[in-house]
Amino acid sequence: MSGWQLAGDAPAAYARFNVKIMEPWTDDLIRSAYCRCDRVLDVACGTGVVSNRISLVTTKHCSITGIDVNEGMLNVARRNPQMTWHLGSATELPFEADSFEVVICQQGLQYFPDRPAAMREMARVLVPNGRLALNVWGALDRQPGLLAIVETVGEFLGQDSQAALAMAYSLNTRQELHRLAGDTKLRNVHVRFEHRTMRYPNAADYVAGFMGATPVTAQFLALPEDRQRAFIARAAEQLSTYVDDAGLAIPWENHFLTAIK
Repeated sequence: MSGWQLAGDAPAAYARFNVKIMEPWTDDLIRSAYCRCDRVLDVACGTGVVSNRISLVTTKHCSITGIDVNEGMLNVARRNPQMTWHLGSATELPFEADSFEVVICQQGLQYFPDRPAAMREMARVLVPNGRLALNVWGALDRQPGLLAIVETVGEFLGQDSQAALAMAYSLNTRQELHRLAGDTKLRNVHVRFEHRTMRYPNAADYVAGFMGATPVTAQFLALPEDRQRAFIARAAEQLSTYVDDAGLAIPWENHFLTAIK
């Protein structure tokens, strides 16, 4: 599995930064899964952002299992010992068929090297009438707060780093999501787009926080300090028209897919 793989201190930075950025999307995803004291599998669980909010959002006691390929991310997730954490791939889930009432996957499907296989695996481990809920980001050109950073990565770090970062937004149409679900035993497949205005105190801090928790963080931190400052200033400049009297206000788009087995 490739994709949003973090090393060094980036997993912990990712957890801190994502608390603010991801929380509204995370809670929406959890609610769409209708968890009711279920066995829940969090695929591509990362640092446990979703898993750690399930009981809080649902007010139900669920048995939660998380799985991810990134040991560094899991080391952060394991700080919560009340859940079960597995190192493994979404394309070969190490669980028996019909093991979970709910499967959740936040911002993971776009990274899997074999997306159809991952969808089939998520369907396989669901019980009959089990529920799948996942989300992926919308197209990059519809998300200026992200586009500014990706373009600046290309300018300062090169095309390979830019491509690695842009992968996060590579699965972004209703048709693609329905096609992936069509090869499984899933039914009642429903795709919806959601938009939110994401706020941050200022553009420079947003850029710096984002760049501390990405697959290209090591390359960014390897830049001389003056180049890091220039990077942040360049991306923040591109976001200047999204700054109001309260700080940075940028539109983000997320695509949700729900289905039943």
